[in-house]
Amino acid sequence: MSLKTPKEVRFQGAPVSEGIAIGRPHFLQAIEEDIPDFAISLTEVDDEVARYRKALFSSKKDLTEIKQNLVKEGSDEAIDTIETHIQMLDDPIITTDMVGKIRKNLRNTESVFHSVMKDYETRFTERSDSFFHERLIDVKDVSKRILGHLRDKQDAQLSEIPAKSIVFAEEIAPSISAAAHAAQIGAFVTKNGGGTSHSALIARSKGIPFIADIDTEEIKNLQADIIIVDGFKGIIIADPSEETLANYEKQQKQLATRYQFFLEQDHLAAKTEDGVSVKLFINVGNPHDLDAFPYRHDGVGLFRTEYLFLQAKEFFPTESYQEKAYRHLIEKMGSLPIVIRVFDLGGDKNPSLFFGRKAEPNPALGNRGIRFLLRDLKLFKIQLRAIFKAAIGADVRLLLPLISDIRELYNAKTVIAEVRDELRSAFSDIPDLPIGCMIEVPSAVMICDALAQNCDFLSLGTNDLVQYTLGVDRSNPAMSELYYPAHPSVLRMIKMICVEAKKQKTPLTICGEIASNTLFTPLLLGLGLRELSLSPRYVPHIKQAIRKWTLKEANMLAKEILKLADPEDIS
Repeated sequence: MSLKTPKEVRFQGAPVSEGIAIGRPHFLQAIEEDIPDFAISLTEVDDEVARYRKALFSSKKDLTEIKQNLVKEGSDEAIDTIETHIQMLDDPIITTDMVGKIRKNLRNTESVFHSVMKDYETRFTERSDSFFHERLIDVKDVSKRILGHLRDKQDAQLSEIPAKSIVFAEEIAPSISAAAHAAQIGAFVTKNGGGTSHSALIARSKGIPFIADIDTEEIKNLQADIIIVDGFKGIIIADPSEETLANYEKQQKQLATRYQFFLEQDHLAAKTEDGVSVKLFINVGNPHDLDAFPYRHDGVGLFRTEYLFLQAKEFFPTESYQEKAYRHLIEKMGSLPIVIRVFDLGGDKNPSLFFGRKAEPNPALGNRGIRFLLRDLKLFKIQLRAIFKAAIGADVRLLLPLISDIRELYNAKTVIAEVRDELRSAFSDIPDLPIGCMIEVPSAVMICDALAQNCDFLSLGTNDLVQYTLGVDRSNPAMSELYYPAHPSVLRMIKMICVEAKKQKTPLTICGEIASNTLFTPLLLGLGLRELSLSPRYVPHIKQAIRKWTLKEANMLAKEILKLADPEDIS
């Protein structure tokens, strides 16, 4: 839908990544899938196989170069995504199975590959879970790259796009967003894509504005010269008036100077106006995160260890590999505390890693998180051994994902104690590690008093808590208006957890995305939270928000909001 004024045309979309961008539009056009299909003779088979292997080599070379550039940037989300694509190129379906089909079917490589990929895509299309949709995008992205090399015909490269262009597409492939730079791309605008898609997460990590749910064809038909992207409000403005353009240019300059301002203010404490201290921890998925944003913080509040599956050369990261990775992070952090969340794996999160396992009808509610680890004790114990050995002499804490029942906590603590005692027979200085659990499902909220009594700390994961409480898939763009983190039910749950944690004198940290949102900062303080764990890039933003409020004001705000029953009344 567009709202026309005499001088400009405005479109309302869904904000995905914040920021302001002004530039000329550039519309990405996908190459046509004119897949040749013809028979080959037995004498031509070896040449076809060689041509296919060359395409795989070229694709891996492309992705490796992208990854090397990303390592320099320290873009965690992007590195993880490209690592996934590199791993996919080693999948037997892509390698040995493909070669076997070329030899068996006696068809040209493009035809055989296209057929195999269509079957591969069908496996994901049949699953309604949003994660499988994201992995389907990965599959299409990789297959398009390979086909491009087979036909010597690639999509337009970002380097060919004029600087600061506003890039429009039906959907942004993860490899495109991973290769993009904020200094090169003004913004992304798409028809499809949710706030938690790979491309969205990468865009946020790189500071590239991104708006989804926009009719890109309608904008293309306008033939506009200048486009403004307001990633804060989800607004696209085509051919803005002089007044609108001047206003947004001013906002853009203010944002450009903010980074330097934050560095100058970095020495200030995270305290309210009336002197109440708040601890700001960071969420880390890769040690590179620590280099990308040099802001002061109180330690790592959440280290997502799943990235090790994407980094390791082995299918499952070995004990020695993990120990080295944990030591690397510990050395970077010095004396600051580190909360290491054990593998949060399962069919809904990492299906490509577990194709050999029986598919679940509803994986988001199935074998994932701590349930997965308690059913795969070998994997769990290998990780625990690595963490214990790396943690000698350091302030390391263990975090258990998706706890939904007190028995799961008891069983996990038993396994942890067994591993610790076994190691002490060989290493006398193996420490006792504090154990915490994630509160991210309603059942855990209802028994948070018991969990607080049996844990050393609690970590509130609002991303899943909102999803499970409201019954809304947060990755589904069609459900975005129903995914409401400030829903009264969610806020009352947070308050309940804060009350019980305080009563039991159990430290409580919130690590969901709302911890990174300045609009929520005073509300979270008023609800009782004094420890926030967030993306490193948002530390200075949240610190500034904390310093603008008194605790009395925050308490009054929370008290009034908790009286409201209609989500629309909370703004």
